[in-house]
Amino acid sequence: MIKYGLVCISNVLRESNPDLAFKTMTRTQFLKKDRNSSILDLSSRIYHNLRVTEETLHQCSKLGIKHYRLSCKLFPLMTEPNLNISVSEFLNLEKILDKLRHIGSLSKNLGISISCHPDQFVVLGSNSDAICEKSITELNFHSWVMDAMDLPQNYTAPINIHPSLSKFESPEKFVEKFVKNFFSCDIGVRNRLVLENEDKGFWNCSNLYNYFHNYMKQCYNFHFPLTLDNLHDECNPSYDENNNKLSYKHWFMKFYQTWNCTPVFHWSEGINGTRSHAQKASKAPEDFGADVIYEVEVKDKDKGFLHFL
Repeated sequence: MIKYGLVCISNVLRESNPDLAFKTMTRTQFLKKDRNSSILDLSSRIYHNLRVTEETLHQCSKLGIKHYRLSCKLFPLMTEPNLNISVSEFLNLEKILDKLRHIGSLSKNLGISISCHPDQFVVLGSNSDAICEKSITELNFHSWVMDAMDLPQNYTAPINIHPSLSKFESPEKFVEKFVKNFFSCDIGVRNRLVLENEDKGFWNCSNLYNYFHNYMKQCYNFHFPLTLDNLHDECNPSYDENNNKLSYKHWFMKFYQTWNCTPVFHWSEGINGTRSHAQKASKAPEDFGADVIYEVEVKDKDKGFLHFL
């Protein structure tokens, strides 16, 4: 059985009430005013974003959507280098924490599972130690948000990232650095982190599976659950030893077995054979007789897959 997942924004909700749109804040905006005023403005925007998240969950429930990927815009600037913003500075911190707890409780009551997908600058195996440190900070903060929602510290509330690097001394060295930085992350990250195949470069399905499943089990005695993205596989396919393209079903079954719970996969379609996401999904994904959650990555958001529900 397939459960469909909304990615960040409900266009149905936003069209019904334009005020229910996420608010962001740029570094320039923050630095224009004195720090106290900017902190007050930022914390107000964050509380608004949490209200939007709450309403989005209600909207998902009305539409029959059973999974939701949190927006990366919930807490703007919180991990911005040199700004050193802490939630402890917020005068409305208790209101924010109460709203986070309520969102977590609401998701459970509505039967809607939650995930997050930090931006692609999160690269735990980067050649730059500064990027690795920033990546750890970013992942830890996402985990803090999920912990504040009282979401489980396991793969039923996954944090999904890309390997996001193809130039390295060797795949083994990349994995070694990735694992070292992974174990520098908070426990909530370590218990939730999953990896996704890339739409270009080295980390197609085959290499991701070989190194983050087989090699990890052999050398580190554990492995990561792997998120299958169908469009990435189309753009960056894998081949067997006879140069035959390996099918989507092949990778569905392989990646499915890396999870100890219902896997969260990504489904989308490209525009004219490109990696750019289409406005709507024209064809439903396959489940091959298994329970699976598909986050649908189309530009029209929920409006782009309501015909599947």
